Amino acid sequence: MKAMEQNISKEVLRWQEKLFQRSVRRQARLCEIKHLLGITSNQDCLEVTAGDGIISQKLRLGGGTWTTLATSHDAQVSLDYFVKPPAQVLEGETINAPDGSFDAVVITDALERIRDDYAFIKECNRVLKPDGRLIITATRKKAFGGGCPLRVLLGQSWRRRGLERGGYSSRDFFDVLKDGFDVPETVSYSTCCVEAPGLICEAMANKLAGGPYNLPPADADTENFYHYTKIYAFGTLVYPLMWFFSKIGTALQFILPGHNLAAKTKRRVWRERRTPILIDGRSIAEAALNTKIGTAAPF
Repeated sequence: MKAMEQNISKEVLRWQEKLFQRSVRRQARLCEIKHLLGITSNQDCLEVTAGDGIISQKLRLGGGTWTTLATSHDAQVSLDYFVKPPAQVLEGETINAPDGSFDAVVITDALERIRDDYAFIKECNRVLKPDGRLIITATRKKAFGGGCPLRVLLGQSWRRRGLERGGYSSRDFFDVLKDGFDVPETVSYSTCCVEAPGLICEAMANKLAGGPYNLPPADADTENFYHYTKIYAFGTLVYPLMWFFSKIGTALQFILPGHNLAAKTKRRVWRERRTPILIDGRSIAEAALNTKIGTAAPF
């Protein structure tokens, strides 16, 4: 029985690796994380993830000692195929680790799923070493309301997926990070040339798999492998087109905004940056808006 379970686990890994090789979007996400993360050999690293185990597995190839926190039970079950020691489920916003435990913390598409993101970022600051770094990837919030219309049409809106928010703007990143981190580098990647067709392909793959295709269930069996076969055949068919779209997106990246954000931050001592308030209760910005230039009175 144990030998059969091991064979199934190996088959799950084999298929997930093959599916990853047919996903331009997931490969782009891994590339951005690795670029921002840098060297991890001989370092202690914490990963907080929504469950994409192949990315977790490939980050470990850079060396170092890794600890993984999953944002849900389903993500934890899926990650058990890919990482050792087993992942733990993040409880609320608290990280169960002593102060100054890690050289790096990587948050992969997970911050949108955490209710109090500010409190969680404060925890990340606590568990990082004084010279530690924090790397975050997240969906870029759209200016017209925070959601992607195509996701809504495909039934994959952020609310339907159980997220706490639809994404982040560069300003949102700064607001949640400003009290404990310097943000020298924020990049956007994956333009609409890739995201639009990629979302359609993802929706079709998830429908075939009966759930997120990149989160294998604990009781994976031959039926799952049958679905993976169909998803892989479809991915092989559309991959050349997606690759071509990605090259167009790269050529137009200075014109088209990226649909995802990645930030590399450097830890510093946590100190709340409060907005100055005037004696009458107004902020400086409110006072400036209600005061004519060259006068001292709000009329």
